[in-house]
Amino acid sequence: MKRLAASLFILLLASSLVSATTYHLPGDTYNNIGIMGQVMINLNVTMVNTAPFPKFIVVNPRYDFTVYRLDNSETMNAILVGNTVLHNISNVQRTTLNYYTGFWIMPYETVVVNFRITSHYSYIVPTVDYKTVCGDTAKITTVEYNGSSVSGVIEDLDDIGIISCGVMYPQLVNTPKVLYLRSMFPMVDAHIRILQYEGDVTFRLTNVPNEAGTFNTFFAASIPVIFDGASMTNFTPNYTMTYRDYMEEFVWKYKGLNPPQKSQPQPLPTMPGMFQLSSSLISGVSVGSPEINPPRQAGFDFPVWIIFMGRDVDITYHVSWKNEGR
Repeated sequence: MKRLAASLFILLLASSLVSATTYHLPGDTYNNIGIMGQVMINLNVTMVNTAPFPKFIVVNPRYDFTVYRLDNSETMNAILVGNTVLHNISNVQRTTLNYYTGFWIMPYETVVVNFRITSHYSYIVPTVDYKTVCGDTAKITTVEYNGSSVSGVIEDLDDIGIISCGVMYPQLVNTPKVLYLRSMFPMVDAHIRILQYEGDVTFRLTNVPNEAGTFNTFFAASIPVIFDGASMTNFTPNYTMTYRDYMEEFVWKYKGLNPPQKSQPQPLPTMPGMFQLSSSLISGVSVGSPEINPPRQAGFDFPVWIIFMGRDVDITYHVSWKNEGR
């Protein structure tokens, strides 16, 4: 009978824990090293209605909103209670139409509306599993807290020919979600124009199973949300490097390896008996040398943080965009 490749571990802690809790790695909202990413967004959006009649703007209930006018009573707020989302709608006659939630914008009115995703109902960032050369084995897969002890299960590697599963390095656990203005505000209405938006994003990274504060994690995280065309500033803490630096230099240097050499374009061979290129026409009239503009490298770059973390860390940054064509 083959022995199961799993074993138990027990840690005795000096301080007692409040409750008995079991965490499985990965979990529903976190990856196999316990990392959960939450995003909170707080945006003030300025919009105008150029029509001579009112318009009702439908809002995605995933966002809380407050219309900044009069007594600011046009609001909707959401809160997650267990697995149930509760929405609190104020001033229903002004914030619902055809049973959709949103707000009215009056003829020729310019209004500022605050849109929020809060910690009460945050957006959970998809995180990928951390991998070693042994795959997802040779690691803790269950952590259980009970009184003053921590116990759990370690998935053994049933191969004595492998002593080490490699060296830890900060693997990237997430990729950015890009938000475009037209997808954020798909207004099929030429009278409604977005003039500008400005606000803050908070990226909260939590080591969920680390209830006792005894486990550490080492990984890399990218900016969670990119607002296309917007200015992104005031990163706190400042990012460690860009994605291009991470991929092309850091990972290789951390492992003590040389990055692959980029292939250099080979010069065209000279063909005997053919006319040679020159800056003069056959008639002898001189012409200027052609200006060569190399194409921009495909893709885009974005911030990356290298993180050594116990329980949690918050990353914040500011975003702003203005319609220059208004």
